[in-house]
Amino acid sequence: MSFQEQLDGSSGFTKKKEKSKPKDKFSILNEKIVGNIHIIAQNINQLTQLVNVIGRKNDTEMHRKNISNLTNSITNSIKRTKQDWKVLKQNTSKENKMKVSKLENFFEELQTNYKQISKLSDKKQREFIPHKESNTFSDEDENQSLLDDDRLEEEKMNRKLQNQINYTNDIINEREEGILDIEAAVNDVNEMMRDIASMIQTQGKNIETIADNVETSRERVIDGNDNLRSANKYQKKSRNKMCCILLIVAIIILVVVLSIVFSLHKF
Repeated sequence: MSFQEQLDGSSGFTKKKEKSKPKDKFSILNEKIVGNIHIIAQNINQLTQLVNVIGRKNDTEMHRKNISNLTNSITNSIKRTKQDWKVLKQNTSKENKMKVSKLENFFEELQTNYKQISKLSDKKQREFIPHKESNTFSDEDENQSLLDDDRLEEEKMNRKLQNQINYTNDIINEREEGILDIEAAVNDVNEMMRDIASMIQTQGKNIETIADNVETSRERVIDGNDNLRSANKYQKKSRNKMCCILLIVAIIILVVVLSIVFSLHKF
């Protein structure tokens, strides 16, 4: 996959989506920054090739001027991209933060590469003096060799950049999966806490109901004991009354019998 395709993937927009959906401010800024980063990457590769020539026969005053012009161009492009970047972050929604983060990683890697090649360029320009211009054709073989070296160097840079992009994507994917796992775990814990709170509330009501029933039962037991004591008293009083009544009846019967007996003796 080419560098441009990686940038397109990280920006989160495809051609189909661009045709079917009108572009908002975020989409416009995103595409602008992607294009700038692609140009900056190409210019850095070109600058790397020019720096590699320093100290060789083709290292002339014109060559040094080309390096200076290209360096200024890259510096200005980075400044403009940084300004656009500030505006892009202000218009970034939550769902686009991860895509912007990927693009930002690419941009930071390019800036790091640019600083390294700029330091190397300054060092080599101080060490070597540029050659005078020559119109001879004796350097054709060396030029061809330089072109081959430049191609190899460019391929190495592209492979290195591709590896860095793949590594960054892997790390971002792992972090996304980790965040999703943590989010799922937090949701599970919240659900468990809600269930526990609901159970505690329900059990609390049941405990209050049981306590009320126990209190009611105790009061009823006390009332029952009082009723039993009252019934026992009434029962004792009833027995005493019955005994008195029987005694009185017996006395009356005895008096009647005695009266009858005395009456019969008289006659």
